[in-house]
Amino acid sequence: MTILLIDDHDLVLKGLHTVLGNAFPDACFLTARNGREAIEAAHGTHVDLAVLDLELPDIPGFRLIELLRGEVPGIRIVVNTVHEEIWTLRQLEQSGVDGTVFKSVDSSELIQTVRRVLEDPAACHTQKSPAQFPAQRHPGQQQPQTAPGQRQPSQTASGSKTGAGSSPLSPKELEVLQLVADGKDSREIASILYITENTVESHRSHIMRKLGATNAADMVMKAITLGLIPPARLQ
Repeated sequence: MTILLIDDHDLVLKGLHTVLGNAFPDACFLTARNGREAIEAAHGTHVDLAVLDLELPDIPGFRLIELLRGEVPGIRIVVNTVHEEIWTLRQLEQSGVDGTVFKSVDSSELIQTVRRVLEDPAACHTQKSPAQFPAQRHPGQQQPQTAPGQRQPSQTASGSKTGAGSSPLSPKELEVLQLVADGKDSREIASILYITENTVESHRSHIMRKLGATNAADMVMKAITLGLIPPARLQ
């Protein structure tokens, strides 16, 4: 198994190498400090997974994702970014990346996400066009078809179907979800909703479990796909 690490900060790059090297001792690691080095490293090599930053000095992250897929068909992509804005998450969802991890989270979340992506046989690497990106569906609207082996966008990890009209979340969980999507932390959400931080954390845990999410970024991206976040919040 070969993992390509891409970040223009040497300290971050070494940190990624240490964390993932300890978690995956049998993996071969390649490193790159910019997009050009990443393409050169991937050329002629079967890279199973790339962990990359979105902000590189020479090639924009989303363009690099396209180039890596052209260079290594079937490569899996995990984005490691400081950007938690809803519009960035929406663009990541449209690009079809296999996982997203914020740089602010504990390293265990990175390991968990990488392991999930590597073990998922149904990971889809095809870039979604805007027409394929699901908005809120109207009641009675037919479920869009997906490629063989690809999970239906409105199907949760447990297999139960849901959508904007039949949310798996409670009204309070939806409130918490929307505030998370707005970039609020647990303390701010607790203040806005007049509940304790522990209650907020409990709601977040329930939301992640119901949506089959592994972290906050994954939670918001799955909520966008399911149409649980109003379109106004995505502008």
